[in-house]
Amino acid sequence: MRTYKCAFCGATILPGYGIMYVKADGTVLRYCSHKCFVSAVKYGRDPRRLAWVRKARRVQKAK
Repeated sequence: MRTYKCAFCGATILPGYGIMYVKADGTVLRYCSHKCFVSAVKYGRDPRRLAWVRKARRVQKAK
């Protein structure tokens, strides 16, 4: 089984979970949750500017 990283927050995505988004140019982006998907696609937010993303990345790095 293969695990992926969220394109927005960097969290680990286990097999069978998450959202796979394929852009018109064929690029595949994977998101761990609807929150990450909407923040990236609908609102175009920069993950480096969001406190909850920075906190999640610190937790992932500590593991």
